[in-house]
Amino acid sequence: MEFILVIVIIVVLCIILGVKTIYLLAAGAALLGLIYTVSLMLLCFFFVRLFFTKKHKAVFSHIDKSPRGSFKVAYYTIDGTEYPNVFPEEGLLRSKLYRSDRSSTVFLTKNKKYVYDKFACATCTIGFLLTIATVAAVLMIMR
Repeated sequence: MEFILVIVIIVVLCIILGVKTIYLLAAGAALLGLIYTVSLMLLCFFFVRLFFTKKHKAVFSHIDKSPRGSFKVAYYTIDGTEYPNVFPEEGLLRSKLYRSDRSSTVFLTKNKKYVYDKFACATCTIGFLLTIATVAAVLMIMR
């Protein structure tokens, strides 16, 4: 939310100072490109990291604050040890998605600090493929 407020203040100041609209549009496009590039790099990082994990059977334990962030993550129990998920928990349909009455397959990272559940795997895979498709489409359009 603060990010949007900062952008609005900068745009208003630029308009007051007489900056041309075309420069504001170019800056907006550059900002969108930067956000897109950063998200592509993050998805690629997590997607590649997913290849170096090991498959385990786990049981959903609970949802709590992440050890490295302020967001909530799902915790899974593997052989008596709890591991947090790498991505934030899905807020919608929480009771349907995270069920402790059955085991699920997760992927444990090499350093045994985090797991990728099926939702994290889907996010990484679909996000990576859509990003590659978008880059290919932009390159085709620019040709």
